[in-house]
Amino acid sequence: MKKNTKITNLSIESAGLPKDPKLVIAEYIWNGFDAKATEIDMAIDSNGLGYINSISISDNGEGIVFNTLPYSFGNFLDSVKKNSIKRSSYTRGKKGKGRFSFSLFATRAIWNTIVKEEENLKAYRIQIDRDSKEQYDVSESIPVENQPTGTRVRLEGVFALNSSYFESNEFMDFMAQEFGWFLYLNRDLGYTVRINGTMLLYDHLIQEADLLSWTLYSPDGNLSYSFHINYIRWSRQIGDRYYYYLRNSEKREIAKVLSSFNNNAINFHHSVYVTSDFFDAFEQEDISISTDINLFTGKEKQVIYRNLLAELRDFLDRKQKKYVRENAVATKLSELEKKGFLPTYDQNDKDKKRKEILLALVQEIYIIEPRIFFGVKTDLIRTYLGFIDLLLQTEKSADVLHIVEKAISLTDKERSRIKQLLAMANNTGNNAV
Repeated sequence: MKKNTKITNLSIESAGLPKDPKLVIAEYIWNGFDAKATEIDMAIDSNGLGYINSISISDNGEGIVFNTLPYSFGNFLDSVKKNSIKRSSYTRGKKGKGRFSFSLFATRAIWNTIVKEEENLKAYRIQIDRDSKEQYDVSESIPVENQPTGTRVRLEGVFALNSSYFESNEFMDFMAQEFGWFLYLNRDLGYTVRINGTMLLYDHLIQEADLLSWTLYSPDGNLSYSFHINYIRWSRQIGDRYYYYLRNSEKREIAKVLSSFNNNAINFHHSVYVTSDFFDAFEQEDISISTDINLFTGKEKQVIYRNLLAELRDFLDRKQKKYVRENAVATKLSELEKKGFLPTYDQNDKDKKRKEILLALVQEIYIIEPRIFFGVKTDLIRTYLGFIDLLLQTEKSADVLHIVEKAISLTDKERSRIKQLLAMANNTGNNAV
């Protein structure tokens, strides 16, 4: 049965559909996870020459509820997901665009779904053609028995793509980046993505991992909870922002809170997974987080939660400083020199020492606050570095510390390291007189 929609081909094409096949496939996989699937299987049907007959993406989710079709297929830039819980990893669909994105490289999409409605299993079929997206064709809903719920979308009439595209390292790496953080989040719940029968792996993207446990107490000591922390630093950007993922004792996310380190200027790609029975009293659908507000009623639990966030921030701050010191700072110093941001130095011993001290000072400042140069115009960076270099050559070199402290907060240890560098600069200046 043909159903008209409230859209036109033109409105769809002008609304920003994906321009990359990888993004199209990712959107269909996310749709499966949105439907509470735990297993997604992508299959490429092709011949020996790589010609693709069809692409199928199957999930074991809840299926597509028949009565929601006017919203999920009849409208565009509208979706039953739009009222879902904020900041949940289990709802990722983007305003209903996904169902039309097949038109980038296929002539039609066919959904076969089995859904449980009022304790009865029903199956039906939906089809959208590339050239007439203002209509969708839906079959009658028929009863079925002894079959699992789920949906399979089949993309037919594939053009401009070869099967080698989906076998390439580029495609597999993208999929690992897009879904690795999510599969790790749900690794204890059996979540998987398979591509032509092969499990999608993401371990090669894990640059650093750390496991630790904390016990936090309420102020009066009456309550205590253990928190198990899984820290991951990824080698590349991932398909989510950088969060603390809060999981209950059943290992399911109940909320996610943005970490304080979402600036990508230094490529500090990280995820922190926090598991505790502290979160057992809360259901995901009861929680909506837009800021780091209290999730909990009761002062004691609120204090524990605030202390947890403070501990997480301190922990991640240490991890970022370690990463910057071991990885990012050398790249930044090399960049400053190559781009001509440093003052001009001669090859004599005095200038070599000047340069060495300035770079050492910049290194310490950059480790403390990697965003110090982010968003600053190049002329200003050049001016700041030149000003500091001149100040280091005078008896006022110690004043550099006061200047730095007005821009960034320093710990006692950080302050001590900068003082040592300034003392070296002072000694160099005195020796040169």
